[in-house]
Amino acid sequence: MRKYVNVLLCLVAVAGAGWSGPVLWDEWQTYRAVGAGCADLVPVGDVRGMDHASTVLRNRASLDPDALPSDCLIQNAGEDGDAYGALLFQARVDAGPGSGRDVIVSAPGSELAERFARADVPIGDGASGLAGPSEATVRLNCSDGRYRGRAAERIEVTASAAYTGTPPYYPKPATSGDRDRMASVAVTAANRLADRLGCSDRLPEPSADLPAVPEFTAAGRADGTCAWYARTEWPSREQLWLPDEAMGAPADAHAWRERCALRLSTDRARTLFDAAHAGTEGVDEGDAPTGDRDEAWWADVQTFYDQATPDVFVGDTGSAKATDSPIEPGTAGRHEDTGLWWASSVCDGSPAVHVLRVHYGYDSWSSRAAPHLMPLFRGYVTDVAARRGCTDLKFPGTD
Repeated sequence: MRKYVNVLLCLVAVAGAGWSGPVLWDEWQTYRAVGAGCADLVPVGDVRGMDHASTVLRNRASLDPDALPSDCLIQNAGEDGDAYGALLFQARVDAGPGSGRDVIVSAPGSELAERFARADVPIGDGASGLAGPSEATVRLNCSDGRYRGRAAERIEVTASAAYTGTPPYYPKPATSGDRDRMASVAVTAANRLADRLGCSDRLPEPSADLPAVPEFTAAGRADGTCAWYARTEWPSREQLWLPDEAMGAPADAHAWRERCALRLSTDRARTLFDAAHAGTEGVDEGDAPTGDRDEAWWADVQTFYDQATPDVFVGDTGSAKATDSPIEPGTAGRHEDTGLWWASSVCDGSPAVHVLRVHYGYDSWSSRAAPHLMPLFRGYVTDVAARRGCTDLKFPGTD
C-alpha cells in the first residue's frame, strides 16, 4: 500500500512541478517588469494586485533614478502572454532643487470641462499628499539628503492607475481600491527614495480609505475648502451674479494646493443672461446657456502654498508650458490676457499665491462681474488666512 502511495505522491509532485513552472515564470516576469522597471522603488505586490492587472505584466518604460524626473510605465501582457496589452500603472519620480514646484495654472478659456469638474483630496493622516480620481501625488521634504552632488531638498512621487488614460489629461476615475493603492504606492516609493538619498524624514502611511471623489452640491451645503461659501450671506444684489453650486475637498493643513470650484446651474445662468441683457438690442441667443457641460458658467479659487520662488505660471490646458511670466509672490493683480486674478499672503512663514479664474459666461461681462466677484475672492482668501494662519494679505484692485 505504501508503495502505491509513494508513486501517487511522485506523480502529484511531477504534475505540480510542470504546472508551477509556467506560473513561477510569469511571476518572475511580472516582478522583474515592475521591480526593475520602476527602479525597485514601487512595491510590486501593490501593482500586481491592481483591479485590472493581468497575470503577466510588462515594463513599457523604465525609471532612471539617476536622471530625475523620470517615469516607469507598466502594461498588461497581451493575449499571447508576450506582446504589450493595455496600460495599467505609471509612476513619476522627481527629486532635487525645484522638484514639483512649477505649477501651470490654465487660462480660464482653455480649461477642459472634465478637469474643472474634479477636485483633488488630501490623502490624510499627516502625509503631504493629494489624490485625484486616478492618481496620488506625495511630497517629502529632504533638507539633509543628497542627489547628484546637491541637496535633494524635495522628493515628489505620482502613482497613477494608467488604465484610465495617461494622467492627467484624461482623468477618468480609477476603481476605489486602486485609488487607495496609488496613495500607498506613492508614499512607499517616496520613502524608499528618501532612504537612498539619505533623507531623515519619512511620510506616514496614508489612510486606508481615501475621501470620496468630490461632487458638486448646492452652495448652501458646501463643505471643506468651500465651507466659507456656504456660510457667507450675500446681499441680494450680489446673489444673481454668484454661483449656486460648489465642489470642495476636505481642508488639510498638509496640502500644498487647494481648490474650491463654483458653478452656476443652468437655470441660474439663464436668469443672469436674461437680466444682464435686459433692454439690449441684438442679443445673440447663441450665447445663452444651454446646459452643455463644456459651456458651463463657472469660477474657481485656488491657493498654492510654499511659493518661496515664482513657481506659479499661466498656461494652456494640456501644454504643460507657461505662456506668460510667473505670478510673483507678494504681489496682486489681474492677468491682462486671461482675466485671471491673483492675491498673495504668507502662510506658515512661506509665501502663498491665491488665484481666481472666471470662465465662459462671466468672460463677456468681465467689467460688470468684477464688483460682484471681488467680495467672493476676498471671502475665500480671508477664510484661507484664518484656517492656515496667513498674514500680509494683498488683493488686486477692483478696476
